[in-house]
Amino acid sequence: MSAKKILQTILIVGIVFFVYSGLIVRDTHARVYSSKNGKYTVEVKSDFSRDAGDAHYKVKDEDGEIISKFKTKLSPISMMPLNNGKRIIGFYGSVGRTVIITQLRFYSMEGKLIGKYGLFATGSGGQDITENGEYYVYSWRKDKKSGIDLFDTRSGKKIWSKTFKKLVSGVKISDDGQWVVAMFKKGGSKEIYLLDNEGDLKWSGSINTRNICAISSINEDGSIFEVTESKMVHDEEDGYMHRVRVKKIIYANNDGEVEIAEMIVSPR
Repeated sequence: MSAKKILQTILIVGIVFFVYSGLIVRDTHARVYSSKNGKYTVEVKSDFSRDAGDAHYKVKDEDGEIISKFKTKLSPISMMPLNNGKRIIGFYGSVGRTVIITQLRFYSMEGKLIGKYGLFATGSGGQDITENGEYYVYSWRKDKKSGIDLFDTRSGKKIWSKTFKKLVSGVKISDDGQWVVAMFKKGGSKEIYLLDNEGDLKWSGSINTRNICAISSINEDGSIFEVTESKMVHDEEDGYMHRVRVKKIIYANNDGEVEIAEMIVSPR
C-alpha cells in the first residue's frame, strides 16, 4: 500500500473515530415536562450537557396535537407549562454538584420569548402560581441570602423583587395575586412574612420551634392562610420514620392586620 493510501486510511479512521466519539459525548435525548393538570406537555430534545448546543422543543395539547416547535441555544434545567395553556416557564443554568440557575424565561405556547431574567441562584426556596396562571412567585437561595420575585405571566414582566439576609423556605400566593406569604429559617425559629402586591412587608410573625414548618395554604383573596408544624416520629410497627403533623395555625389577614384565628393541636 502506498504512503498516500495509508495516509488516507488513517485520515478516514480518524474522522470516523471523531464523529463516533462526538456521538457518545453528545447523546441527544428527550425530556418531557407536563402541566400540573396534565393537559399540556413540552418535549425537549438536547444532550443537556454543560456546553450543550441547541435545544429543540415540541409543545402539545391534551389531545397530543402539536401546538408549536421552536429551539433555543441553551438547554433548560426544567420547564413548566401552565394549566391555562398560555405560557411556559423555563429554567436555565447548569447541573453539577449543585444546581445553578442563571436564567428564568417566559414563553408563549407558540415559542415566542415573552420575558427573560438573569439571576444566580444555587437553590430554590419554593414557588407558587395562581389558579388562573396569571401570577407566578419564585424564591431563590444563594449562600446565606435569598430572594423572592413576583411575575405577571401574561406580560412576562417582573412586578417586584426582594432580597433577604436569611433563607426562604417556602412561598404561597393568593389567587388574586395580591398577597404573598413567605417562610424563613432563623436559628431555632421560623419567621413568617406577609407581603402585598408591591412587595411591601405588611406583617411578620415567628414560631419558636425546631419542628418542620410550612405554609400549607392561602385562600383566594389572602384573608386566610395556614401554617402547619410537623416532626419526624419513629413508628415501632414498621420501623420507619414518618412525618407527623403536630399543629396547624390559621391566620386571619385583614388588609395587612394579622392575627391567629385558630390553633389546632393534633392529638398525640
